[in-house]
Amino acid sequence: MYFVARLIGKAIAFLSPLLKQGGGTSAPGMALLKIHSDAFSKLTGTLPKGSIFVSATNGKTTTTRFLSEIISSSGTNCISNSSGANLKSGIATALLTKKPDQEIGVLEVDEAALPEIVGESKPEMLILMNLFRDQLDRHGELESIANRWHQMVMDLPNHTKLIVNADDPTLAHLGLQRTGTVFFGLGNAFDYSHEELQHASDSTNCPECQAPLSYSQATLSHMGNWECTKCDLTRPKLNFEASEIQLDGLTQSNFAVLNNSNRYQVTSKLPGIHNVYNALAAFTAASELNVDPNLIASTIRQTDAAFGRTEKVVIDQLELHILLAKNPAGANANIDTVLLHNGPVHLCVLLNDRIADGRDVSWIWDVDYERFFDRIETLHIGGERAYDVALRFLYGGFENDEIMIFDSIPKLLNNLVSSIPANSQIFVLPSYTAMLDFRDELVKRDLTHAFWKDGS
Repeated sequence: MYFVARLIGKAIAFLSPLLKQGGGTSAPGMALLKIHSDAFSKLTGTLPKGSIFVSATNGKTTTTRFLSEIISSSGTNCISNSSGANLKSGIATALLTKKPDQEIGVLEVDEAALPEIVGESKPEMLILMNLFRDQLDRHGELESIANRWHQMVMDLPNHTKLIVNADDPTLAHLGLQRTGTVFFGLGNAFDYSHEELQHASDSTNCPECQAPLSYSQATLSHMGNWECTKCDLTRPKLNFEASEIQLDGLTQSNFAVLNNSNRYQVTSKLPGIHNVYNALAAFTAASELNVDPNLIASTIRQTDAAFGRTEKVVIDQLELHILLAKNPAGANANIDTVLLHNGPVHLCVLLNDRIADGRDVSWIWDVDYERFFDRIETLHIGGERAYDVALRFLYGGFENDEIMIFDSIPKLLNNLVSSIPANSQIFVLPSYTAMLDFRDELVKRDLTHAFWKDGS
């Protein structure tokens, strides 16, 4: 039966692109798992060097891309779900279509699906990067995910290497429950930190005693250098620390990685403090896999953005910068990134409310759009919930007559091209499915590749 299930899954994977039914990134695995309930553990068992799982609310696609590129550069062929299909069906699809010489899986995993997937596959390495409020209608409150992750960490096999972002208090507390956890985080990043926690911060109380946390450095949402104001819980000692951080506008990020007495200089094409976290997570994981640090740094320097994640597309002498914004923490991080740009801001915000976005779009009221109101020269708004976004900007104090709302992506894109001066940079902040819709239109105009071809 397993052989038949694999055959059917592979047939669907082959036919989907030919029949223009998408990239076949999830349907093959869905069919396989429906036919054979134990197929997932069997598939992960075909990897001679096991699997590495990367999970987070934000940044898992980019970190997985960094790490898969690093491992491939080191001479080990790996399979990765580069299309971003990170539920069980999408991961099963990636494993189903792997080539015979691919020895290790480097796979991003949806945070809600992670405990089940880890339980069935016993990974060699697990990388936990952050937990933010996201898709409350599907995930529930943040604490529900954290509780399930806690049990998952307690049940990890001894051989699984756990790598944790110590700047996230909830995750650091999880990591401290297990001996041998490897912690990473930011050192001195005061030039790019906030004077106080953003109001959209999620985990602001001690995970041990529930007293308020105190921060000497707040980098992104509730992440930073923290300590409890009541008990003795503090951010764990960092095994890998990013320091000497220099963000060069939208061009690149530079920082040093400190590990014990070693120091390595790292440059990435990806801007923003959130991408420093992503690159540092990949550096940490690769180092724990005994990859040469100089090779790690060299590969990070050459790695381009994943689709929709600070992706740049050129159209008629305009640069479109697509920055996925699907929750308050991610949107605020993107605003930080846009503010690194010195010139006027041509902004485009796209919002949908489909299942993959989360039906509840009230999160836009926790985004600090006001921070760049005085920099916005043009504002284009689209997507199925465009009027919700327009209302958010109006209540924030943005001028009504400067808001342009469009009922279709083609019309919006045409207006961007026709109305914005040549050689300008346009910042597109879309929710997840809105990003896919926007990129689909770019694909139709032969301006970029289909998302399922990313990394191929």
